[in-house]
Amino acid sequence: MSLSLQSALDQRRDQVFLKFDPADIERMRGFGDVRSFAAGERLTTAGQVAPGLFIILAGRVAVAEHDHLGAQEHIATHGQGNFLGELAQLAGRPALADATAEETVEALIIPPERLRALMIAEAELGERIMRALILRRVAILQSGAGGPIILGRAENGDVLRLQGFLRRNGQPQRLLNPETDAPAKALIERFHIDPGQFADCSVSGRTNPTQSWRGPTGPLPWLGPAHRSRSCL
Repeated sequence: MSLSLQSALDQRRDQVFLKFDPADIERMRGFGDVRSFAAGERLTTAGQVAPGLFIILAGRVAVAEHDHLGAQEHIATHGQGNFLGELAQLAGRPALADATAEETVEALIIPPERLRALMIAEAELGERIMRALILRRVAILQSGAGGPIILGRAENGDVLRLQGFLRRNGQPQRLLNPETDAPAKALIERFHIDPGQFADCSVSGRTNPTQSWRGPTGPLPWLGPAHRSRSCL
């Protein structure tokens, strides 16, 4: 995990990684359904819409983000009483991280519409959940983790417009300069991108941050260079 994300999460860890007691969980049971997951099974996948908020009843779940080349970096491990999710679950938007069962897991899944009902009916629980969701989102935005990676020059007009669009939508992002940043150069080499394309990059095509960008080995959240006649990668 990136140091900036680790630092942001550690500042208010007890609130970010909220743990419910048995009485709290009983109050929430009527709003969701219990499901079991085998060891190694995905609960959520980055770029795909999650079924809702997961309250972990038994077992352990590892949460990981993708780096600039699609490799996973560990963020946290959730156990009994913890919950898995972030603000995207309230709106039914794609998850920003992968969550995988480390062992057999039993979880209470609360879908978005019932989660909103829970927050109204159980105001105290709803306040704690919302605080944790907001703090998680702030940490992600501060670090840029989980969102699209933009390859381009900071002064480029199209890059500035894309950054503005992502910020207005509360979407984490990371800008890599193809001339100076080693991770950007690694992406260019991996996908055989012509550096000359950066002279006239465009935000046409896939500029929706809720979409999943896919590389040869799976989901890869980044926006590459493109001429105006082509879509972003």
